[in-house]
Amino acid sequence: QAITCQTRGHRTACAVAAISRGLGNVSGEAGPPEETPNETMEWCDKEDVMMQGSGTLKPMEVQATKPADDPAARRLVQDAHGRMYRWPAGFGGYRARLSLNDEGRVHTGRVSLVPRKDTTVELDGADAALQEWVRERLWTQGMHLAFSTFEEGDGKYVLSFDSQDDPAIPHPRGRRVLLTGGRLDSWYRIKDGQYTQIGRITPMTERRVNTIERCDYAPDGKQYSSHYVMTYFSLDGQAVIGMESYVNEYKDVNGLWLPWRRRVSFGERGLVKTRVIELSEHEVMA
Repeated sequence: QAITCQTRGHRTACAVAAISRGLGNVSGEAGPPEETPNETMEWCDKEDVMMQGSGTLKPMEVQATKPADDPAARRLVQDAHGRMYRWPAGFGGYRARLSLNDEGRVHTGRVSLVPRKDTTVELDGADAALQEWVRERLWTQGMHLAFSTFEEGDGKYVLSFDSQDDPAIPHPRGRRVLLTGGRLDSWYRIKDGQYTQIGRITPMTERRVNTIERCDYAPDGKQYSSHYVMTYFSLDGQAVIGMESYVNEYKDVNGLWLPWRRRVSFGERGLVKTRVIELSEHEVMA
């Protein structure tokens, strides 16, 4: 059975389903609840490099007035954005052979991915929920790598430093920058030109903090997140409801950095489980 998701609204439904079906309502790289198509794409665009969370989650302060844009904060985010690897603007996507090792049970098949448009997965012997779990993780990875300019993404928002941060006492993960003006409450921590943490509050659903533990370099010298941990909190920020660890490996295919192996570890029913997605025989689409 092929699992595919072509429209923005349908992508949102698939992402929410991945939480409830794939990981027992505790975790998963899912999108927001039902929104308009533009709001859904906004979530996808802004989720790009976000990854991971450790430490205490401090709720964002409700501000009575809209903060002023801070040029220093804007430069910090723009610089971090410019350092991240992304596929070129004209990249048409890829097809590849697909293998999933699910706790020692191996399924094989095919994947086809067109950035921001379509991700289709076929896995022999896997049920619909497991195929959707794989599709969601490859689709999200493709969203992280898809071409986008700073002006089209974070540059659209008001960027300001968190007033609760004390520059005289540096945070171990860097300065906290708030993004104001979108539907989602969002923030970044940036240190040494790298995203180190990214926070999102999905309306009426959950808080998530993504902590990037390791960045490596693509052949062109740009950075990519090779290890990150995603932590999910209840909406009030008082309880951890799920965690996932991601380790990503890529390979050079005709000058393009394409996914090769993605290892995901997560807790479920008292166990820590691991699934490995591996791609081979890549074919670049025009």
